[in-house]
Amino acid sequence: MYAQAKQNLQAAKKRLVDIKKLKEFLRPIALLQSLIALFLIGGCLFAAQWQYNRGTSQYAVNAIIKTNLGLLPVKEPDISTLDPITNQWRTLNLIGSFDNSHQELIRNRYFEGKFGFEVLTLFSSVAGDNFWVDRGWVAAGPNAATPPQVTPAPTGEIKIRARIRSENLSRQLQGSFFVTKIISEKPKSIAKIQGVDAKSYYLDLLPNHDKSVLPLTPIALPEISGGPHFAYALQWLAFALLTLIGRALLFRETKRLALK
Repeated sequence: MYAQAKQNLQAAKKRLVDIKKLKEFLRPIALLQSLIALFLIGGCLFAAQWQYNRGTSQYAVNAIIKTNLGLLPVKEPDISTLDPITNQWRTLNLIGSFDNSHQELIRNRYFEGKFGFEVLTLFSSVAGDNFWVDRGWVAAGPNAATPPQVTPAPTGEIKIRARIRSENLSRQLQGSFFVTKIISEKPKSIAKIQGVDAKSYYLDLLPNHDKSVLPLTPIALPEISGGPHFAYALQWLAFALLTLIGRALLFRETKRLALK
């Protein structure tokens, strides 16, 4: 009888402690802390997934680049059906001429630590296709009102060697570069710059085998690496775990103080 009463008393004490725990957890400040923790954990998991997806995309692009760098140049008859994504960084040879009256500058470009622009010049092939060709980098002028000095492209019919690039340049090409020019909205697609019907991708100019056509500056190959995306994904997962542990420790400490 005494043992039964003792067990009932212990059970009642345990229920009382559980009730106190529940009340402590359901306090407005505790609910707010839990809500903030859940919000932070959700944000960390979202960021981790985003970085992971960027890492897998980068590895897929790297695989395409490694493969395409070793392929033979694209033949001009195949250009009409060419997919610039799956053929990015692949070389091609074209015969045609540059049009120095159609030129654009790509802003926010650096070469050997110096700020400047890359120069896009229109190239028309003998087959009738138009391409914007990146001829390399030029240094910025001394101030925002001074355009850079750009060496004109060679004239007449020439043969060029180039690499296919699928990067979207619309953000670097929109608006005006210099305060002396009237600001105007430019098409979001490179295919419609200056009202010219061109391909939706651009080309990096490479030196000809006989060195008769050279870029303004060497255009480097991309760095073939996965980048820090997977490391960042793990970092965000660690932040989520730390947030969860921190909330649990805070609740335990609050509970301990309440039971004193």
